[in-house]
Amino acid sequence: MAAHESIHEYYLHQHRNIEHYLELCLSLPEAELVHELRLSIKKLRAFHKLAEQINSGDQDEPIYIKHRVRKLYKVAGQLRDTQVQIHLLTGFEEQTGIEYPEFGKWLLMREKKRISRFGRKPQQLVPHSTTPGTHEKIGNLLAQATDVTILTGAGKALAGLYSKAQELSFASMNDQNLHLIRTLTKQMKYISNIMNHSYIDFIFREISVAALHEIEVAAGHWHDNLVRIKLLGKFMEKLKSDDNIEKFKYQKLYDACKSELDISYGETYRIVRKAFSPKDQGYESI
Repeated sequence: MAAHESIHEYYLHQHRNIEHYLELCLSLPEAELVHELRLSIKKLRAFHKLAEQINSGDQDEPIYIKHRVRKLYKVAGQLRDTQVQIHLLTGFEEQTGIEYPEFGKWLLMREKKRISRFGRKPQQLVPHSTTPGTHEKIGNLLAQATDVTILTGAGKALAGLYSKAQELSFASMNDQNLHLIRTLTKQMKYISNIMNHSYIDFIFREISVAALHEIEVAAGHWHDNLVRIKLLGKFMEKLKSDDNIEKFKYQKLYDACKSELDISYGETYRIVRKAFSPKDQGYESI
């Protein structure tokens, strides 16, 4: 079993990435930088899941870290969602030739507010890699654990997540379950990627990384459509206009977005159920 970068060093690398991208975002919160910040946080949270399985004795420290990371992730997510919607609206306008300046202005104002909120909060939330109390326990755990312990822990973590996602995939179809499936499959993907990074021969046979990526893309599209409907609904509630033509225009936009949401919802569940169907077991994660 070969390793080209220790899992401990890779863990510390994610802390450094969060600090790096946070510093860049505080200076210039561009959409791609916010995305990279959230990506680093996702990887760090995957390490937390892995660490819980390696050492299930004292959970206090991992839970504390996850709470801080989750708060930073949420703040960045609110900004990211708004920036994605600005991009989607621009694309929709170019595709249809119809402009929605009022909604565009509303989204830009929302982005401005989220940037201001983001700039006020993250400094107190980031888990600095130079602060012993926030990462030392997990860092030491990963540095001292044997390869067998880490591999066994990864297998347990992935198996537990897989079982939960599989159960949800064949439960009743609703937004809450799909959100949970999206979260679980992302965690599985990032744990698998962590293991493949430090242990190139690692294999999880229940579901492939390719299948997890397909779910991530489909669920991400569904999520963006869901956010668009929610934000468009909030905008329309505040739309004060006596112009019936303008109201009709936005109602048509809402109906079109709702139709796309319904399609993406059904498609995501189709992909999820195919991936977690018993006939798909035996896939390798490399």
